[in-house]
Amino acid sequence: MAHLNYYLDLCAEAFVVNGDAVLLRLHEKYDIWAGPGGHIDPGEDPNEAVLREVWEEVGLKVELVGPTDWQKSDTETNDDLFPPLFINRHKINDTHTHSCLVFMARSDSREVNPQTEADKGVVCKWVTKQDLDEMMKNDNRLRKETYRYASTALKLVI
Repeated sequence: MAHLNYYLDLCAEAFVVNGDAVLLRLHEKYDIWAGPGGHIDPGEDPNEAVLREVWEEVGLKVELVGPTDWQKSDTETNDDLFPPLFINRHKINDTHTHSCLVFMARSDSREVNPQTEADKGVVCKWVTKQDLDEMMKNDNRLRKETYRYASTALKLVI
């Protein structure tokens, strides 16, 4: 989706875990490792957006995972949304930034199958904590924050 606001857009990203591995996706525009994610579209809540982005970019149906000890508790007048584990703001260019809600998710499959033509051919890989540690030393496309998010997902998503 195109930018909705000249200065700031809201985005959602997921770190998807299956067993002992977390999924990383090489962002085709910025050449950095990240979780699947993107802009929150008009009319979407952040949970809907991150589930849609994961489906479009990697073809996985996932279950969001909240922080430790958090429980969804809907009422007649309120639907709880899964909270992100992290929220960041990062610069896209000199005049535009993104504020990203970073979620953790669980998948029962490692079969990556992008659903859009734009996402087909994008490099994705499942990595263990040991792989992450090695990438942090040897792959400058893995940023410190991505390492932290992915490592946290591996600890929390069981």
